Amino acid sequence: MHRYILKRLLMLIPVLLCVAFVIFAIMNVADGDPVYSVASADATPEELDALRKEMGLDGSLLTRYFRYIGKMLKGDLGTSYVSKRDVMKTYMERLPNTLKLASLTMLIAVGMSIPLGIIAAVHQNSLKDTASMVLALLGLSMPNFWLGLLLIIVFSLGLGWFPSGGYTAGLKSLVLPAFTIGAGLAALMTRTTRASMLDVIRQDYLLMARAKGVSERKVIRKHALKNALIPIITVFGVQFSNVLGGSVLAETVFSWPGVGRLVVDAIDQRDIPTVTGALVMTTMLVSIVNLVVDIIYAYVDPRIKAQYTK
Repeated sequence: MHRYILKRLLMLIPVLLCVAFVIFAIMNVADGDPVYSVASADATPEELDALRKEMGLDGSLLTRYFRYIGKMLKGDLGTSYVSKRDVMKTYMERLPNTLKLASLTMLIAVGMSIPLGIIAAVHQNSLKDTASMVLALLGLSMPNFWLGLLLIIVFSLGLGWFPSGGYTAGLKSLVLPAFTIGAGLAALMTRTTRASMLDVIRQDYLLMARAKGVSERKVIRKHALKNALIPIITVFGVQFSNVLGGSVLAETVFSWPGVGRLVVDAIDQRDIPTVTGALVMTTMLVSIVNLVVDIIYAYVDPRIKAQYTK
């Protein structure tokens, strides 16, 4: 297992290098010159050239890329063209907000989806199953921005229970954006849980457990759910990674100071160091989440653990 974890961590290095190069290439062919986003309107060509050199925009694409990689290996992600702040410091200031939002979002999604998926599978083709799937379909169909605006109108402007945006009221500020994102994720995970449970719920070993007199609740909780967890964990890991990358629509609606808005604002301003640094750090976080998911597989299914230890 330790060898497998070390190998996955080493594989992260070429991934980060490739991500940085792709970002550099895309930003290089994009319209506009980043120099004009910070230069004064009456700047002379000589001043523009000096500013371009100061910003590290002189030289070819490969020259700038390898210059950036050399700094990145030392932990330096550059300085923002617009705010003149260290990119790593800016990202680390936004990251806790994103982690809090992602954690509560997944807690809401799991808390809603697992019970609904189990109920739908146990009572297949019944009214409970139909109701669960209708709720899941509604969750998948509602756009984040529409649901967010609806929640603001009802619970913020109407009832006054939660703030309409920002991060000024502590945990209460998290509720509406987390539920906005979590509703769609819960819908997807409900359908996955139902499908996974239906695959195992009528297996022979469950029939044997029932024949031995094991209660139906224990059969479902201890035997069926445990063997249905692999697809559920997979979807959880993928969705958690997506939320870590930043739920831009929800963050925009609720003025949430997260990583997603940081990246979008930086792209709009052609702030190459901020875009590159934020995406490189997000790629690293997503890769670590995927590694943790793989390790969880090993503890859920001993057969997978045996493959890791070979």
